[in-house]
Amino acid sequence: MTIVEQLKIEIQQRYKKLLLNKKEASKELGISISTLDRLRKEGYLREKRIGGGIFFTLDEIVNFIGGAN
Repeated sequence: MTIVEQLKIEIQQRYKKLLLNKKEASKELGISISTLDRLRKEGYLREKRIGGGIFFTLDEIVNFIGGAN
């Protein structure tokens, strides 16, 4: 199992869901919400919009941490 796969499992166990809101995503990335918004607007992170909220998949967060973006 790769480090990225292990990280995904750890985050999923911590939150018990597949989508993270902006606060949770910024916490996992170790950045502020405003930096998260900038990365999203610049296309480094892709969001999902559900019911007016902005969410990020675990894959998106883990791939960003792993340097896939």
